[in-house]
Amino acid sequence: MELSIFDNYNEMCMKVANEISEFLSQKPESLLCIAAGHTSIGLFEALVGMYKRNEIDFKNASFVAMDEWLGMSHKTPNSCGDFLNRNFFAKLNFKPENIRLFDGSTSDDALECHNVVQFIKEKSGVIDYLVLGTGMNGHLGLNEPGCDLDAGIHVAELDETTQLVGQKYFNEETQLNGGITLGIGDFSQARRAVLMVSGSHKREILHKIINEPASNAIPATAIRNFSNVSLYCDRDAYGR
Repeated sequence: MELSIFDNYNEMCMKVANEISEFLSQKPESLLCIAAGHTSIGLFEALVGMYKRNEIDFKNASFVAMDEWLGMSHKTPNSCGDFLNRNFFAKLNFKPENIRLFDGSTSDDALECHNVVQFIKEKSGVIDYLVLGTGMNGHLGLNEPGCDLDAGIHVAELDETTQLVGQKYFNEETQLNGGITLGIGDFSQARRAVLMVSGSHKREILHKIINEPASNAIPATAIRNFSNVSLYCDRDAYGR
């Protein structure tokens, strides 16, 4: 695992944006997966800026969502899918058929998981470029402490910390009953993976990710066993 410390958040985001641009120049039909969350906003802004300057093109690229809250879809205000649509897809030239979001409102979770697996297989086999964030409890996607580190796409119970912190995305208190998510087994197969950590509020969990043994107690420690993976953080997160 490569650890890189950037002077600030924007510098980190631009590094990842440039890597994605290079990936797409080598393989325009790459399958991307970028976490829906505040850590990704600067990356989305960097990629949108590059697109407006004709420095990057998404017309042949595909995108698979990382997760969604149970009971919600991209049509639900402030859901993960809605977040991606507002901050990313609406500003770029992805073809709609090349975007696969999770429908957490489905009545058949198993079928939804199967269909996302099939989308990945049809587009690229595995994720080409993966951008992860981590929560205050070290989760990856909605793979919570105690999860199966080998699992694929599945329905997940949410840790109390995730239920509490997740409220920041909603205008009023919202019951977060669970999630549907790519598994760490899916993440580990990505051709290129980056975990982005930003802000002083993530300092404690960042140092646990760096220093503690890999285990499902802190799911983000599993990245040590990924191939071609980097941990990128800013100085606010690293602390020195």
